[in-house]
Amino acid sequence: MEKGVKTGLFLVIAWLVFLSMATVGWAIETTAIGEGRTRQEAINNGIRVAVEQALGTMVKSDTQVTNGKLIWDRIASASAGYVKNYNVLAEGKDPVTDAYKVKLAVTVDDYKLKGAVDDFLNDPRQQQIFQQTKFDERKVVVVYQPQTGFDLPYNSKGVQTIMGLIQDKLAAHGFRVFLPDQIRRIKGKSAEMVVDEETAIEIARQETGDCAIIVSLDGAKRPTSDGFFLLMCTLNLRAFDTATGALFANVQDRDKTISRSGDYAIQDGISRAAIKIGPRAVERLVKKIVKRFSGPKYVTLIFRNISSKNQNRMEDILDGLGWRIRVARQTGKYIEFEVIGEADPSSVRKIVRKEIQKAGLPLKAGEMVGSRITFGGNATGGY
Repeated sequence: MEKGVKTGLFLVIAWLVFLSMATVGWAIETTAIGEGRTRQEAINNGIRVAVEQALGTMVKSDTQVTNGKLIWDRIASASAGYVKNYNVLAEGKDPVTDAYKVKLAVTVDDYKLKGAVDDFLNDPRQQQIFQQTKFDERKVVVVYQPQTGFDLPYNSKGVQTIMGLIQDKLAAHGFRVFLPDQIRRIKGKSAEMVVDEETAIEIARQETGDCAIIVSLDGAKRPTSDGFFLLMCTLNLRAFDTATGALFANVQDRDKTISRSGDYAIQDGISRAAIKIGPRAVERLVKKIVKRFSGPKYVTLIFRNISSKNQNRMEDILDGLGWRIRVARQTGKYIEFEVIGEADPSSVRKIVRKEIQKAGLPLKAGEMVGSRITFGGNATGGY
């Protein structure tokens, strides 16, 4: 009997040691230096350096020489998706170059990173998409919007699972994904509770995001004749193009389950339903986002408080520059143009500003957020 107890105890200890070693093996601890024009740009670059360091070991250790650079570009472009956490060890401005520098301690998810490398190597279609389209410049901001009293809190297992799925799937395509807790850490504000879609889009624009995703989980309960509850869960995933504010993807999926009474049991039941429908809903959403941003890039020019006459003059000016343009929205004294192509937003803004001055139009350059550039006028009197 004593021998059996000792054997059992030994097996338990061995299993715990194995789990501990496995957990350590799934994370790579490294330090990296990042440099940029701002603190956040320096942090982003430092994170990328850390992931590249971890990736370098995998690419060199495997027979991936021919695909090495493609894998490197592909994975490194989605670096934030493979980092568990990071801490800033030191920071400050370089007195010579005036650049901001940070030293980071970064924990890279080794398991997820290796899985991404393997998946990419085994999927020629993804390699072709990545070669044709560079998503690493595309930034997606995800927010959570509770709708009813039965909706899950942001830190619940169901919501966190959905958020994780969105991040993993988009990161696998090379998008830079920012979740509410990351935005809060960067800006010192909470994006966990979003009142409406206008607020969500504005948050994404402030973060220079190309796309805003609003996640909502609508929970409902109904008592059954045997004392349990029938729980209904509806997952809504909506994606907006921040350049135009347009809704371009609306994915919805539902499931139901039985639960005992009690707040914890009900929350757990709704979480289980959300986790069940999450993968298929997120997959459909990501396909639509990839399709949306696989096309040509464009810069949005917004003109506020501009007369109809000057709207026409502005359209002629843009046509005269040889750019491909289209009118995205026009109402009263407001008009939006989309400049289609690979033009850099800063260059577009500079060129348009010079053309406005040359034409003597009563317009002044306003804010520029990402690829959205605003000009304002005073459409009164002869304007």
